[in-house]
Amino acid sequence: MKSVRLLLTISIALTAYLGDYVVYKSKYSSSQLFRALADSSTHGAIGFLSALLFFSNIKITNQACIYNTIFCTFMSSVIDVDHFILARSIYLKDLNNVTQRGILHCTTFMMLVTSILALYSHITHKINIYIVTYMIVLAFTSHHLRDGNRRGIWLCPFGHTMSIPKFIYVILICILPILFSYLFNYTRPMFKHTVLQYNEV
Repeated sequence: MKSVRLLLTISIALTAYLGDYVVYKSKYSSSQLFRALADSSTHGAIGFLSALLFFSNIKITNQACIYNTIFCTFMSSVIDVDHFILARSIYLKDLNNVTQRGILHCTTFMMLVTSILALYSHITHKINIYIVTYMIVLAFTSHHLRDGNRRGIWLCPFGHTMSIPKFIYVILICILPILFSYLFNYTRPMFKHTVLQYNEV
């Protein structure tokens, strides 16, 4: 299992570096559509690998692992939908007029949402909500850190941090899935159901 975790960690780092190169330095980078698709795909790939690394340290059914990994992959990419909401348009050319970041890119907002979900899962004793909460955490932390390499982290109402150096953001997205898995195991309460049942959400 250690070799699997090492392989996944290396894969996350390589995906981040390769993804950034493809988005910004490849011969197709002048195409706005290509950049958008490549950037979204990179976010999704990192989310996918992060979920697998997280579950490599968690006891969970294969079905639950598959469902939640798909969910994390989707969430990692769909965060960028707030660009279109701000632009009030589905056309990429209209995104150039957007000068601010959407609410899904606000780290403090996402921390608040996931904290509420975590609290709800403890109160209702639903393991499914608890796991989904961590999938959202994995999705937004990897997404925000990668974006933070260019624009910093948005900590509303305090403003933005300085841009995060690439090697720091890559290290963070590599180690956070494992750290979150330990946090998951050590803060996990006694739930009524240990097998994920989506009809109980």
